[in-house]
Amino acid sequence: MSEPAEVVADVALDDADEPRSGLTPTALLKSLLVAEVRDLIEENGIEPLEPPPPVSDELFELGEALFYDKILSGNRDVSCSTCHHPRLATTDRLTMNRGVYGVGIGPQRVGAAVGGRTTQPLWNLHKLQKGLAVDHKVPLAADGYVYPLGGPFIPFAWQDEAFDPDMKAAAGQAMMPQVTDQEMLGFPGDNDFTNECPQDDPPFGLVLCAWGKMMERLGNIPEYVEMFEAAYPGVAFEDMHFAYAGNAIAAYEFRAFFSDDTPWDRFVGRFDPTTGAVTPGDDDALTLQQLAGARRFLDPDLGNCTSCHAGNAFTDEDFHKTLQPQFGPGDTVPGGDGPGGLDDYGRMRLTGDPADKYAWRTPPLRNVMLTGPWGRQSHYNDIKDFLRHYRLPVLSLLGYDITESVDEVAMHSQFLENRQAIIAAGVDPLLYTVNIGGPLALDNLVQFLHALSDDNGADFSHLIPASVPSGLPVDP
Repeated sequence: MSEPAEVVADVALDDADEPRSGLTPTALLKSLLVAEVRDLIEENGIEPLEPPPPVSDELFELGEALFYDKILSGNRDVSCSTCHHPRLATTDRLTMNRGVYGVGIGPQRVGAAVGGRTTQPLWNLHKLQKGLAVDHKVPLAADGYVYPLGGPFIPFAWQDEAFDPDMKAAAGQAMMPQVTDQEMLGFPGDNDFTNECPQDDPPFGLVLCAWGKMMERLGNIPEYVEMFEAAYPGVAFEDMHFAYAGNAIAAYEFRAFFSDDTPWDRFVGRFDPTTGAVTPGDDDALTLQQLAGARRFLDPDLGNCTSCHAGNAFTDEDFHKTLQPQFGPGDTVPGGDGPGGLDDYGRMRLTGDPADKYAWRTPPLRNVMLTGPWGRQSHYNDIKDFLRHYRLPVLSLLGYDITESVDEVAMHSQFLENRQAIIAAGVDPLLYTVNIGGPLALDNLVQFLHALSDDNGADFSHLIPASVPSGLPVDP
């Protein structure tokens, strides 16, 4: 079937009496779709994606080194890039992250401690200002401070001294994997961090002690001392704390993982990196299928996907109950929520409010086709299966078969049979306003998601430095 026929099957345009002016049916269909999508863009308040706030080259270079250097992990075996690898579109393509003890990256990583959640991609973090992680475990509060895990783990004075006001949530998030046992810290008996720092509960002492030891490690490397002092002019390294490192990592992520070179961006219009002016949108940037998918996605009377996937980042940064299945342990190893510590209550873990049980943040959709498997817990290898869930979410949850949906055989035994509990906790009413449509509409939506993704593909290995100041190996 030709593309125009596929599109027509999903599009009932209102302008049947539009003068054809000699246009072919395909050209007429495209012109009408372009006009409708542009109207919907305006109605949804979508504008060209603005670039992140500028950072100095010195701060960027420091953040780059820290992002790829395993010196920040207790056992010197994990870096930020191990789980957020540029060759894998800033993810690891695993159902649950793999941290300490491991070798390799992504699906080839072996021997690592298994985490409780899927690694989140890092694209366009400057658009996520309310908080980071699927439950906002690193939120930016109304008072302007970051409260990781709901507590004042990062001293407010540190945040005032080191955090760029535009990067607070990202800077706070960048400090947490290094003090999370299975991610980068290690377990008791593993290293000087876990042996010499107090294992208190709540772990404020452990966190501050470990961050201090990380700065000691960095201070023993002259190149890092020079880089820190170049990145923060007027501040001596001996007066710095780990918040300066977190801020530098955020600066690197903001610049390196800014993505606005997609068919969608070319259609909407882009900021010229040289002049700052907005280049006009290109009507030919999207295919007919992508236009039809965009129309369904944006139109509140059709797909209504923007009821949650709103704005330039395609997320409202809010929490919704979408009835996704659960497997694997909770947030850390060992133990999560519920019987046996194998459940994950989502937003409720932080708020303590039963109304938030199994509620999760709307995921942003930039480069979404590069970061599969899809779903909060990487539930589906096929994006169409994930989208089909939104047709009949209750039946989809009840019929979910992890052996058919997840390639990682080791995860099959981790499926948690709590489907009735998820249903009993409720579903977001907005879910019933979403209309995925039939098979052809589904195809069009998938093509629209491709339009939100960099058409150069998922491999950004050109960002990886050849070496880091510690001399430790960089994950290639």
